[in-house]
Amino acid sequence: MWSLAKTSVDTNSPYAYLMMGEFFDGTCGVATTGDELLGFVTGFRLPADPETLFIWQIAVTESARGTGLGGRLLDEVANRATHPRIRHLAATVTPDNAASDRLFRSFAERWGATCESEELFDRGDFPHGDHQPEFRYHIGPL
Repeated sequence: MWSLAKTSVDTNSPYAYLMMGEFFDGTCGVATTGDELLGFVTGFRLPADPETLFIWQIAVTESARGTGLGGRLLDEVANRATHPRIRHLAATVTPDNAASDRLFRSFAERWGATCESEELFDRGDFPHGDHQPEFRYHIGPL
């Protein structure tokens, strides 16, 4: 996951990906063909609202982009038979990330849910102000 993240999303430490897979395996997923990783999604339930799944990252290899794989990964983790049932999906997206915007809005449409977004973090919240703002997407109820 770390290697794929380096080519497509903000990269966390390799340890972060190991921890997500080990301790949050119920809310994370991977797509593979043979030994090749095609995509992954990492997420966790919000501690104050366990019915909300926060998507930390989602990434798809360049060769698998545009195939609907990202949407299938989201559907898979949201549709798992878990308790309590996931009723909302949340994520953060930068304003220039049109692919993620389409992904989350398409997810909401498939699930018959609303998708709302609002600024969560502005440039000033990041060191040196060199990061775009992050908008919180809230989708639900599912």
